Amino acid sequence: MEQWVVVTGGGSGIGRAVCLEKAGNYHLRVLSYGRRKAPLLETGRLAGGAVDICVADVATPDGREKIAAQMQGKKIRFVVHNAAVLEPVKPLSKVSLKEWQTHFAINVEGPLFLTQALLMQLQAGSRILHISSGAAHHAYAGWGAYCSSKAALHMLYRVWNLELKDRGIRVGRVRAGVVDTPMQDRVRHATPDTFPALDKFLKLKEEGKLLDPQTVARYIGRLLTATDDETFSGQEWDIREHRL
Repeated sequence: MEQWVVVTGGGSGIGRAVCLEKAGNYHLRVLSYGRRKAPLLETGRLAGGAVDICVADVATPDGREKIAAQMQGKKIRFVVHNAAVLEPVKPLSKVSLKEWQTHFAINVEGPLFLTQALLMQLQAGSRILHISSGAAHHAYAGWGAYCSSKAALHMLYRVWNLELKDRGIRVGRVRAGVVDTPMQDRVRHATPDTFPALDKFLKLKEEGKLLDPQTVARYIGRLLTATDDETFSGQEWDIREHRL
């Protein structure tokens, strides 16, 4: 039976690059999904038709059910939880309840409950990968929601590993570094009063120090396919520090 890789947020950035890296490789079929149809269609076009797409919002029960229904009866080899948002970029004192809830629905509830929905299609040897961030471990003024959600995702990775290990399913985590993606475009449109570390990110772009998504996708491909189970899940991988 064919095996699949499911990639969230596959319409741009790291998600698109992972879809293209996996398409035609490793004898896998790729399902890319996201909220916007046009970027997903462009991913499919760039992949020469080797990527299936699904327009769905991982932050909603209906979206997750739609993805699970499309994968019903299929065997999933890899799930890459890439979809995330940065906003709201503002002090915690000004974050509204609705903004907070929307942010966590995408960055935390999406990966958690989509994994739940896909468990029947995972088997021994399947792997789940969370895209992490240094913001999970280091506080940034103005990024309170993002730092908190990435810290929560880190704990999900740890608990899932304890709960799924006996089934032979492993969960990994990778820090992709500062990558030249639409999210970084939004970072640079912040203001110093809402995001005091803005100058650091502006300089990274100006000095050409942002990683390109294709480099990150190749690293993720090696992490998923060229490591044993204990190596894959035993640490949080950092593309800047850990060679593969």
